[in-house]
Amino acid sequence: LKEETVNQTLTLIKQNPGISVHGSLPCTVWCLRQAQNCATKGPDYSKELFHRRAKAKLMIKMFVKIASAALENGGHVSFEWPRHCTGWLQQDLLDFIAKYGLVEALPDGCACGMKNKREEPILKPWRIVTSSKWLADELDELKCKHEPGFKHGELSGGTETAKTSRYPEKLCRTYFAALFGAHQHAPCM
Repeated sequence: LKEETVNQTLTLIKQNPGISVHGSLPCTVWCLRQAQNCATKGPDYSKELFHRRAKAKLMIKMFVKIASAALENGGHVSFEWPRHCTGWLQQDLLDFIAKYGLVEALPDGCACGMKNKREEPILKPWRIVTSSKWLADELDELKCKHEPGFKHGELSGGTETAKTSRYPEKLCRTYFAALFGAHQHAPCM
């Protein structure tokens, strides 16, 4: 949200043609559970959530500004949120996806080895939009492979849920191999 940081990032993009950008903004304000929170916690909570969402919308605008610059300077872009996050309905994000024809991947956490504290596989459904068809195809291979009817483990909130905000190694390796692999060229990293 700092204009100075955005400007520094835009300068780096301009100085480094082909630079790629990945975004994953905080998604708590867009969680489906917020409707329940507003209903049970009352108007004060709803008012506070409105202000938090206004800040989140500004973050989306800044990401779009940075990501657009990267795309226009020959780079790639990707953006991730949970699959069922209501933030995906924000007009600035929808317009950005449509303008640049971004494609989506729908990987699942269990296919990347994510487990809860009881060592049960957790689904953790992501949605990633990207300018790289290659990246989308590779990430889309990371889908749940469990048989129909399989019951995934649940998260009990608190620190356990917070741990799922980190990307598992398998997702990271797939991401970097797809985006920076030798399928077209091998850049220095």
